[in-house]
Amino acid sequence: MSELNPIPSGPEMQLHWLSNRPAALPELPKAWSASVLATPFGDSIAPHKTYSQLAVARVESATVGDESWMRVRLYLTQDRRFFDFLFISVDNPDHFFESKWYWVDSSVNGRVRKIYGPFRTCLRVPGPQFLAENHAIWGNRYPLMCTDRKPDGIDCDHWVVPTPGTQADHGSWYSLRRDTGNLFRVSTMDSSNPTMLPFFGAYFMANLESFEKGVSKESKKLLESVKAGAAVKRPEYWNPMVTQQDVHRAFAFPIAFAKCTSKDIDKILPGFTAAPPGTPLPTWTDKTFIEGWTLGLDLIPYYTRICYHFTGDKRSRQQSIFIGLGVNPGSGSYFKRSDTCLNTSQADNPYFEWDDALGWNLTYCLPSETGIGVPVPDWVSQGHGVVMGQIRGNANFGLEPDEALNLIAAEMPAAGGELAIFWVWFLGNGVGMLFSEAKYIHPLSHTLQLVDYNLFLRDAPITGSDFSNDCHCVQSAPSAPVVNVRAHLTHRRKHSA
Repeated sequence: MSELNPIPSGPEMQLHWLSNRPAALPELPKAWSASVLATPFGDSIAPHKTYSQLAVARVESATVGDESWMRVRLYLTQDRRFFDFLFISVDNPDHFFESKWYWVDSSVNGRVRKIYGPFRTCLRVPGPQFLAENHAIWGNRYPLMCTDRKPDGIDCDHWVVPTPGTQADHGSWYSLRRDTGNLFRVSTMDSSNPTMLPFFGAYFMANLESFEKGVSKESKKLLESVKAGAAVKRPEYWNPMVTQQDVHRAFAFPIAFAKCTSKDIDKILPGFTAAPPGTPLPTWTDKTFIEGWTLGLDLIPYYTRICYHFTGDKRSRQQSIFIGLGVNPGSGSYFKRSDTCLNTSQADNPYFEWDDALGWNLTYCLPSETGIGVPVPDWVSQGHGVVMGQIRGNANFGLEPDEALNLIAAEMPAAGGELAIFWVWFLGNGVGMLFSEAKYIHPLSHTLQLVDYNLFLRDAPITGSDFSNDCHCVQSAPSAPVVNVRAHLTHRRKHSA
């Protein structure tokens, strides 16, 4: 009898999804401030050389009548440079929409020397009804920032804004804390920033370490100065500031910037250190068990369960289970399940549907794929992972005062100048918190975008009974269903960590 949590049933997952849906879409406050940790996409041809570094920002935003504004004071964690941007949108539905931005030459202590602009852009500063106006739909409820000491993590609701004008059924994700209702994370699948969200939409993931109502007096004063005509025009300068490459172009060819220190960054994001020297990279144990939730190219998250047993020989295997299918906006199903079963020679991909009499019923398998194999326990090191930052003792990342969280990037080059960054978050004791893959040139060429671990067991009591169907598939599938499901599962085969 297995000591591990069993595979959930379809009805159990469906009930969880339907019963936790809030009665109404959440709203943002009319005025709010937040401290943000921003994670970039990969981009090997970026105009900014240090494109893979993390960014920390203090963001303030407010809406008064038809006008919304957002100020972003941004710190580059490795370059130690500070930038200050102001975005303003006026949205009068009866007359016009106008959006512009300004480059603020200021110092980290708040002194404003000059303001440059306005510069034209199609960005839209979010108002209180941002999610409703962008037709957000319910994703699911699950916790973020889970650790072995705090396994319940931070309870969150997750909403998705479908990307308009595409055939791919995916979108940008917005996570809000259940205890406060505050925005907690923004995950942008498309590098084109389809929601036209200033700053947040230009990064793959933005975690809001703090969130408060209201904005500072100095930012209100800055806005008053802009309206009074204090800005210096720069008609020769053009940058819409929409995508990561736009933002990196601004970093590479700045109008103005200021130097900052690690202490300045720590004031915005307490406990953060950029690239601490001598930090060891994590490894999986030979027997590792994971449960969590995955955001992919569907409009509902997948429940995820991973069993890993590495023996160093042909007996090594891994099974990743994904429950959920939601290709239609506003609807989905947790009565469908797909697995990726790896051994040393091939990957099998069985497809299941829930049957009340039979349970998870194997419907068919896609053809086996060779040349993949089981990852080695030190796959982070094998992927040339680098610790890009560390957060210590910050409760808003689920940490106790003596705990450290390492933020690690592992780059994967591809043809045509493309580069993906695998971002993995591990506690100092080797317990995983998060896995993601972020590409800029082809961001949607894979389906496992972001995995949040709710349970990560090292040296887990895994036995053969924990591998359902023992990672072997029968090759019996009608031709039409194979075609339909292939597009949904193709890239799950490659990235099942």
